[in-house]
Order: sequence, then structure tokens, then C-alpha cells
Amino acid sequence: MLKGDPDVILKDEKPVLLDEWQLAPELWSFVRHQVDGGLPSGSVLFTGSSIRVNSRIHSGAGRIIRMKLRPYTIEERRMSSQYISIQNLFELSKKDKVSGQTHNNINNYLDEIFKSGFPGIRTKAPHARELLLQSYIDNIIEHDFEENGFKIQKPESLVAWLKAYAAAIGTTTKFQTIISTAMANSGEAPSKPTAMSYREALEILYIIDEIPPFLAAGKIYPNLAKAPKHYMLDPAIVLKLLGVNREQLETYQIPKYVGKFNQTLIGQLLESLVYQSLVVYADANDVKLSQFRNHQGTRKIDFILQRGKSLVLFEVKADPEAKDSYVRHLNWFENLVKDEFNVTKVLLNTGHFAYTRQDRVHVLPIAMLGV
Repeated sequence: MLKGDPDVILKDEKPVLLDEWQLAPELWSFVRHQVDGGLPSGSVLFTGSSIRVNSRIHSGAGRIIRMKLRPYTIEERRMSSQYISIQNLFELSKKDKVSGQTHNNINNYLDEIFKSGFPGIRTKAPHARELLLQSYIDNIIEHDFEENGFKIQKPESLVAWLKAYAAAIGTTTKFQTIISTAMANSGEAPSKPTAMSYREALEILYIIDEIPPFLAAGKIYPNLAKAPKHYMLDPAIVLKLLGVNREQLETYQIPKYVGKFNQTLIGQLLESLVYQSLVVYADANDVKLSQFRNHQGTRKIDFILQRGKSLVLFEVKADPEAKDSYVRHLNWFENLVKDEFNVTKVLLNTGHFAYTRQDRVHVLPIAMLGV
């Protein structure tokens, strides 16, 4: 009906939502012309997986706003009754302190990671969740690639690459190392050109994400590592790809085929849960999200939010404690850029209380991180 008579979009009650619109991409151009003709903002919403590769379709620049829909954030999961927002953190003065309490512990965070942030999956019984997550991965491999114009010669090589990438979440591992890991764990590992095409496809399909390095500070620019940091859409997908269950995770009995990246898998997963929220909060607050790591790998900041000359630095720890060793990189970075930026330092952990240390590091339970 829509292909034959797209005017029906204009006749229906607004707003009109067109799901999986990429199956009829000509509707994009139709709506674009209506916007030019005065169609009120927000009248038509397009939702779908992605645009087919090499589709000859107008970008919509200046007429259409693109937004990436993501799984639930920490606040949307309702993990706490109290939240400290990103806006609050940017507005803290040098004398302000944070406070609050949550009853979450490491088991609650692991529960959330295994449940996933997908609204249609997280409420299901555990066995049903497992089946749905596996089906999600299977659909990527068996349907999404082809539907969006990508060719897969050997599906097994894509699976091997996905597993190696999943093992590298929360790290700046080089892509050649990811390929080599896939090769070591499977005889079907892809070649480098094929692996790079997988990377491009999975970014377009919104399955993988990469955080760029922080490049704004003149003093540290010559000494920083410029590699991106790797993440996936949801840490539950990572666990499903790696075949790691709850017992293995809690007892540190990670299967050997997962690879050496996962000696700290719980920390990587928690960091991924935080990323899943921060990337949304950054968009909502119109701030930039990045990360920092020096060339030697001896100094790092897990996440940096930037608004003009103001920075909020985040260190993520699975420990409920707030040890001095956990915040030394935050304090080092602040001292290095204090002439260029106003810095707020945050340690995100699995403790119960929000408070401010004497060195002005704000300790915040992960569950209290709000938009």
C-alpha cells in the first residue's frame, strides 16, 4: 500500500511510524520532499536496522535527524531509587560533594548483564532469554548481512571474528590481534580484508561500537595512543558469543578458547554496561564521549565526557571499595590538564554509597549513574 500510494502517510494521524523502512527506501525521498513542502517536524518516524550498502538515497541532511536506538540504560533498567545525573556532575563545584545509597551489589550487576538491555528479551525466563539472544546473533549472520547488501563467503569465519571481537571489549586491542586470535581459535578465521569488511558491516548494523581517543589536550597529545576502544551493542551478546555462563563467570573458569583478553572478563562486562549508558547519556546531554590511554599503556582513563572546557573522568571498578590505587590515573590526568580544563573525577564501583573523597574523587555506585 505504501509503495503504491505513499500519500496515505500524510492522511493518517500524526506521528506516523514506519518500521523496517529500509525495505521500501523510496519512502525516505517521499517524506523528504514533504518536509521541504512544510510537513511539521516529528510527523514521520523511520525505524529499522540500517540502510542497504550502496543505496542511492538522499542523506536527509538538513531535513531529517538520525538517532541510534540502543538497549536500556542503567536508569531505564530502574536499578536504583536515586540517581546522580551527568548534568549534576558537570555542575559540581570544587566544594560540592555527592551522596546517596543503593542496595545493589556485584550479583545485581551480573543479573543485569545476563538479562540484557533489550526490552523484549530481559523480562523473559532465563532459558527463553538464552534462545532469544542466540536467535539475535543467528539473524545477524544469516539474514542481516545479506539483507543490507553484504556478502558472507564463509559464515564460520564471521562467527570466529565476532567471538574474538567480543573477547576484546573494553580494550584498545589492535584489529590484527583480533584477527590472529580468531585464527588461533578457529580454522575458519577471515583474512584481513574480509575482517575489515566485517567491521564495517557490523558498525553499519549497529552491532559493534568504538570509542575514539581523547585528543583535545595539547600537553598529552604527543604521548597518547590513538586506537579506538571496542564495545558491542549489549554485553549479554558478548557472553552468548563467548559461551560463558554465570557459574563460569563467578568462579573465573573461563573457557580457554575465549583467549587471553578475558582474564578480567567481569571488569570488561561492567565497563561495557557503563558504556551502554554513557553513550546514551552523552547524546542526551550533547557532550562528547571518549577515552584515554598513553602509548606505553601505563596510564588510562576509562571514559571521558567533554563539554567545552569541562571534563568528567570515569574509572570503572568491579570492587565495592575505593582504594587509592583505583583513582591514581584520575588524579594524574587532572593534574596534567588542569591549566586547560575544569575536571570532575568519578570512580564508578559496586559499593552501596555515593560520597566524595578528600582528593575530590566522587565515588558513585554504578547503579546510581543517571542521565
